[in-house]
Amino acid sequence: MSLRSVFAFSLLMVLVGCSSTDQSGNRPPVGGGPPNGESDGDGGNPGVSDGGEALDAAPPVGPTVGADSGMPSTSDGGALGLSKCGAPLDTSAPTAASIVRDGPLAVTSYSTGLPASTLYKSLTVFYPSKGTGPYVVVMLSPGLTEILQYLTPWAQRFASYGYVAVFVEANNTSQDSEAMRADGLWAAIASIKGENTRAGSPLLGKLSSCIVTSGHSLGGGASISVANAHPTDVKGALGFNPYDGFQSFSSIVAPTLILTGQSDPTAPPAQHGRRQYDSMSASLTKEYVEIANGNHQSAILPATIPGQYAVSWIKLTVDGDTRYRPFLDKAATGLSDFSTTLP
Repeated sequence: MSLRSVFAFSLLMVLVGCSSTDQSGNRPPVGGGPPNGESDGDGGNPGVSDGGEALDAAPPVGPTVGADSGMPSTSDGGALGLSKCGAPLDTSAPTAASIVRDGPLAVTSYSTGLPASTLYKSLTVFYPSKGTGPYVVVMLSPGLTEILQYLTPWAQRFASYGYVAVFVEANNTSQDSEAMRADGLWAAIASIKGENTRAGSPLLGKLSSCIVTSGHSLGGGASISVANAHPTDVKGALGFNPYDGFQSFSSIVAPTLILTGQSDPTAPPAQHGRRQYDSMSASLTKEYVEIANGNHQSAILPATIPGQYAVSWIKLTVDGDTRYRPFLDKAATGLSDFSTTLP
C-alpha cells in the first residue's frame, strides 16, 4: 500500500522508539528485490514491493534496549540447567503469548573493532546486554538490495532470547550472487569466532562454539549452502524465503528450518524452498513452513508467523530445550504447506 511521505515519516518515528515486535500491528519495512540485478537505486532505501507498490522507509539502526534486569527469575517454575551449548536454559517457560514477541533480555549492538574481509563489507553484532554466556551465535545474511535495517528485527529477536546475532553486510547489495553471499557468510563466521579471544571485545570469553546460519532470499540460500558445505561446523540452519533453485542439500546434518511463502514470485516454493527441503536427507531433523498467500517478504518479519518458529527451532534443536517443541507444530491457520521430521 503506497504511503504518503508524511505518514511514512510518522511510522519511522514510531519504529525508532519501539522494539521490532511492536504490538500495534505496524508492519516494519522490508526490502530485497528479486535476484535479477534490479536495485532500488537509492543506495539502501527500500524501493518497491513484488507488486510494484512503494515500501515504507526502513528505520535507522542503533542499540536497542529492553526492559530486563538480566536473566528471568525462577518463580514461574521454569527449567534450570544448561543447554547443549553450555548456556543456562531459559528460566521462564515459553507461552503462546510470549513466543510471538521479543524475549526478555535487553540488547546492545556494536560494529567497531571487528575484522575486515574482502568477502564482506562489514559486520554488526547484537548481543544480550547482561549475562555471561556462553552464547550461541546466529549469523544473518541479507537478500538482494537489503541492508542492515531489513534484518534488524531478526537480530533484535534472536539477541533478546539470549543469542549473539551477527549481520553480514554484502560487498555488493544489488548484483552479487547466492554463492558470493555464502562466501561472505563463511568468512564472517571465522571473524566472529575471534571475538571470543580479542582483547577489548564485548564478547570476550562469552561465545560458545555453536554456530547457527540464517538469512533472507539470497542470504537464505547462502545460509543453507554454508550448512551444506560445512556440515560439521554448523549446529543449525534457517532459510527465510531462501533463493537457490539448483543445489542439492543432501550433505546438511544440522537441523534445518525453511520458511517461505506460497505466492513468492521471486523464489517460488516448488523451485526453491520446497525443493530445497525435499533435497535434504529424510533422516535429517528438518521442518518446512509455507505461509499462505505469502510473498517474497513473508518470512522476513519476526512479528508475523515466522517469529515463533525460528526462535523455537534454535531453542529446541540447538539448545535442547524441549519446552519449545509445541511451538513447532503446524499452526492452526495461516499455512498452505507444512512438513516436519520432528518426533
